[in-house]
Amino acid sequence: MFNLSEQEGDPQDNFVESRDPAELMMCFILSAAYLGLAKFVWDGLLKVNDWKLLINIEGFFITIAVLSILVGLRPYMSPSSLQLSSKGIKYRGPYWPKRKTVNWDQVQQIYLSLEVIIVIYQPKPNKKALWPMFITSIYLADRDNIGKAILRHSPVTPKLMTSPHIFSRLLMGLIFFAVVLWLLQLLSQS
Repeated sequence: MFNLSEQEGDPQDNFVESRDPAELMMCFILSAAYLGLAKFVWDGLLKVNDWKLLINIEGFFITIAVLSILVGLRPYMSPSSLQLSSKGIKYRGPYWPKRKTVNWDQVQQIYLSLEVIIVIYQPKPNKKALWPMFITSIYLADRDNIGKAILRHSPVTPKLMTSPHIFSRLLMGLIFFAVVLWLLQLLSQS
């Protein structure tokens, strides 16, 4: 007979970001709404004859419209993907199209939750420097099985983490919003 493991090669688990047409359509609807707002305020801003205000407001609306189209098209242009095998991890992030590869012998520690996986690895064996690799599993399809696949392939036992509570998420959202407002205020003063 033949050996099945030689025929299969290196079995691996693949997790790829799903492409939801409803999300794409919502991004196009959001873009159309902002373009409609830009068209709606165009005449009023022209009558005021303040070109700086016209450029700022129209630029904001058009930028948000283009940005929403790009966010909607991103899963189609460069989908996030994760490959786990007996050799290591290959990961391409949602907003970083270059794929990152880490071998299992480089991995020092793995922190695992349902939304994010943190891999602490040592890029060069003769150096003491450790680097983190953040895997946002929230973008990946079938993310409930990622933990099982890591346990199956990884020689390092991962440490399990819980996902942040709703209070922590709201607090981080408020902090992010405050920083954005502070930056906008700094930009408007100059």
